[in-house]
Amino acid sequence: MSPPRQQVNLYQHTAPGWRPFGSVTLVLVLGAVGCCLGIIWAFGTWQVARLQQSVDALQRQQAAQQTALSALGSLQADGAHPVDLQARIRQLGSELAARERALTLLQAGAVGSTKGFSAQLAALARHPMAGLWLRQITLSDLTGSMSLAGEALDPDRVPRYLHALATERVLAGLRFDRLVIERPEAAPATAARAHAPQRAPTVEFHVDGTAAPAQLAAARAPLP
Repeated sequence: MSPPRQQVNLYQHTAPGWRPFGSVTLVLVLGAVGCCLGIIWAFGTWQVARLQQSVDALQRQQAAQQTALSALGSLQADGAHPVDLQARIRQLGSELAARERALTLLQAGAVGSTKGFSAQLAALARHPMAGLWLRQITLSDLTGSMSLAGEALDPDRVPRYLHALATERVLAGLRFDRLVIERPEAAPATAARAHAPQRAPTVEFHVDGTAAPAQLAAARAPLP
């Protein structure tokens, strides 16, 4: 008869219990809290910006009202009466109407051309001549006069230059009434001038031209 035996099982299989505060759960909770805080911060920032815009608008309105009150206060301090204000308004209206009439006359060319002298200057620029230099140009649209002054290597170049200008339409109405050509006096010789390069002798000229009224009006007419 064999002695009795007893078997003891030391391995016990137990299922892991659920831990409510595990690492994964904690990360998820912190992420959700962070998202909520971000949304709350963005909403608060948007509300603060709207409030700042409202405050700026109220400040501008307050400044405009303050300016209006200051203007009214100055009128009251001056003792302005409604009748005086109406008279002042009528006076300012009359001045404005007079200025508008003057502006209309200026734009219509009653006191001269409002386009300047670009056409005349362009005509002068289209006829350069070697050996002739313009030193002074005077133009008047009221009288249609033109004055030119300059230098030339020889006197014969001046009439040729004036003949070339006569081919321009904007200068066709000019009549040169006065032409002066003279040779400048030689400067006294000095030690410094003795070693300086000698300049070719030139003559100085000055010409004055006027335009007849009919020719002036034709010259002012717009180009076709």
